[in-house]
Amino acid sequence: MKRNVKGIIAALIAVFLILLAPLEAFAAEGSMGYEGGISTVNTNAKDEYFYSEMCFLSGVPVLLTGSLTIKKSEKNNIVTSTYTYKLSNTESGASLTRVVLYETTKETKANGQITESTKLSRLPTEVITINGTTYTLTNYSFSRSLLSDPKPALNYNAGEFAGKKTYTINGERTNTITVEMSGRIYSYDQYWSSTQTQKISYTLLADIKKATKPYQWGGAAEVTVSQTTRQQIIYQPNEPYQISFDGGYVRSTWTESTMDYTALMPEFDKSKMPTSVLKSYSNRSIQETEPILERLMVPDIKQIKGHWAEEPVRILFGLGVIPGTGENYKLNKYLTRREFVAMLVEAVKDIPADPNLKKSSLTTVSRSSKKTVEQSPFLDVSVNDTCFAQIKKAYEKGITAGTGQSNFNPDSYITYAEAIKMIVASLGLENLAPYPSAVTSYPDNDAIPAYARNAAQVAYSLGIYEGDDKGYFNPSGYITNEKGAILFYNLINYMGDELVKDYYDRMLAY
Repeated sequence: MKRNVKGIIAALIAVFLILLAPLEAFAAEGSMGYEGGISTVNTNAKDEYFYSEMCFLSGVPVLLTGSLTIKKSEKNNIVTSTYTYKLSNTESGASLTRVVLYETTKETKANGQITESTKLSRLPTEVITINGTTYTLTNYSFSRSLLSDPKPALNYNAGEFAGKKTYTINGERTNTITVEMSGRIYSYDQYWSSTQTQKISYTLLADIKKATKPYQWGGAAEVTVSQTTRQQIIYQPNEPYQISFDGGYVRSTWTESTMDYTALMPEFDKSKMPTSVLKSYSNRSIQETEPILERLMVPDIKQIKGHWAEEPVRILFGLGVIPGTGENYKLNKYLTRREFVAMLVEAVKDIPADPNLKKSSLTTVSRSSKKTVEQSPFLDVSVNDTCFAQIKKAYEKGITAGTGQSNFNPDSYITYAEAIKMIVASLGLENLAPYPSAVTSYPDNDAIPAYARNAAQVAYSLGIYEGDDKGYFNPSGYITNEKGAILFYNLINYMGDELVKDYYDRMLAY
């Protein structure tokens, strides 16, 4: 159903706006480990996380909590990672210590995608005690494979891992329990939000040979773990009247992780012997960090007070997407290609680096070396252009290739066809449109140039652009300041909220 601009703004101006924001410990793939647990960053200790996981070795699910420390280093496309776990559960008389060393080899393919292959560097050390019974890891095979697809605004990741562990019980080599696991990984990394989700299946087989009467028991479990960062932007009016600025927005950022599990285990009798009766278990555990508060800049835009675009414009000034302090902001002013691309680059931001990774490199400086001369990718964009850095970055990231013949036409007004093409290119999601070309939902579909038609369909389906007041795409129409603000706000809202619904909420079946 088409919505006019005022309807869109009414939806934007809510009591609070849920987006997602950057956090030092963004949800980088791997920050939960590969043991079926969840984590949130401990801001008081470097490389340390608050961590929880379920343990099924005793035949009864036990929640273990404590700390996970992750240290990574990269050299020559090989990442060495050390995961150190210290967990316990006082009520169950349980404790766990574990150290796992992984080696990950990366390879960049011809299309820019990156494959990762992970194996164990050596046999991990792991000792678990539950109610006086000690389980010691004696064998562990593990393999992980991941495909990362870097796009201008996001890195998309998908992969799988599998492992098999064997433990001895109370030091008796003939008394063992074997755990096999297989899992799927889905994650993305970006500035406005980062989410990772794992879905893991476990099978357990206990083989007790050194006993009065040898016996076996088996069980199974399904675990889904997911981690994301969330943010609220809330308007705070000023109580004093005599103050130099209007009320402003406060950004509240936190991380939350959720673990769901179901398990089917044998029921044990009073002598702790397994029976033929199977017992089902299920539960959910949630971890959250304390929110981090940040005041956004209050722009001076009295000239648009009461306008339908005031709220998103204020937010974009506060987030640094719209440049300046606001007093020169004009409604109904057309955006140039230079201005649009500069704001688009500020809207998508750079993808944060893995906070636990240290890269090793050797740099040799030659005495004869000269300072590299900055060069522009376009003939009509000077290196002294006020927006040169953003235009160059947009070119290098593949957001825009210009208008042909090595030109960018920075002073030309941006059209909807050009703008939507760049926005969807930054997300890397044109593949969501039907191949080879889409028939869009806009009444003026035939007027949309072929190069922008797939992007137009994707932008519509993602809620970034639903057309003008009458639902038309208007491909050759110019974009005003306030209409551009709506596009950027919708883009940030998609990156910060809608993606989480797909990678986090939906996969946890909220």
